[in-house]
Amino acid sequence: MSLPRLSSINPAFHHGEIALQKKLGIDKEIGERTNGFIRSYMPEQHRQFFTSCPFTVLALVDDEGYPIALPIWGGDDLIESPSPTQLRFHLPDEVLDMIRNALNLDVMAGSKIGIVGIEYATRRRNRLNGTISHATDGNLTILVDQSFGNCPQYIHKRNTTKKRRLAIDGQLENSMSDNVNMTTTTTHTINARVRSIIERAETFFIASRHNSLGQEANEGLDVSHRGGNPGFINVKGNTITFPDFSGNKFFNTLGNILLDPHVGILFWDNETGDLFFVKAKAKVEPTESKVTVFRETGVKGAAFKGAERFVSLSVISVTHIKGIYPYSHKITDMSPYALQTGDWK
Repeated sequence: MSLPRLSSINPAFHHGEIALQKKLGIDKEIGERTNGFIRSYMPEQHRQFFTSCPFTVLALVDDEGYPIALPIWGGDDLIESPSPTQLRFHLPDEVLDMIRNALNLDVMAGSKIGIVGIEYATRRRNRLNGTISHATDGNLTILVDQSFGNCPQYIHKRNTTKKRRLAIDGQLENSMSDNVNMTTTTTHTINARVRSIIERAETFFIASRHNSLGQEANEGLDVSHRGGNPGFINVKGNTITFPDFSGNKFFNTLGNILLDPHVGILFWDNETGDLFFVKAKAKVEPTESKVTVFRETGVKGAAFKGAERFVSLSVISVTHIKGIYPYSHKITDMSPYALQTGDWK
């Protein structure tokens, strides 16, 4: 989408993000409030956070230009921080195989990357957008472009346990073995299994991109957490619609969508360890489009509690990887903010 080149008090924002801030008349306020908050380095507490974080999701671009949200895992040395401007990942073979073969993701030196880390026990969350400076096998060194914290509003507290699952002849078996048979299927429609997972979800991750993926710090990839009540995502045919609730007003995801509609959505099955990677083209539906959204989704009503706007996704493909994800994240406490929002029933 072509937008005028807009400026902000804070140069960390690009013109897609600024356009949405200006529409609400808050661009000056956000620019002033965030000056110095979005940094080109990690403060010490962020470095400690990332190197001990039990749950990390990356945004990487695939061979068709779609940003993909990818959970990663590994040993105690999964993430290191050699300096305030660097993170280093040591990815195990199964994650590297998923990146290279199942999803065809770009991890070459010079490529952009988005990172979000969540400490589920405390609902703490930090973001980092950067550039891969060095890549050898499963070792990736990331240079920081933007580093900042995020509010915990819609994050549910969870208890994380490791349950290595193996997909063997269609049967799932819990084991601590490192030998995982990766079974991958890709479809271009939302089947019954995928629909059930999405409609029951209370959390997903969305990866988005700047249209240029250029040299500037604000021209990269981003990956964001979205949370709500179970049932806050609507599926009709091959279209997914979800509400956008009040947040930090940075509009990192929605600002990217204004510039480039390609997005990647991550869902997972907490019981089986199955991962679902949805590639789609996104459209931001403004507040005044609520009636249209409800008509198109087949839901009666004139409001969705807590929604400030909606995002509709035209699904291009769904890649399903069986039993690969080795963690279970059982909810122990629903977000009080999410409990105040609605669903599509």
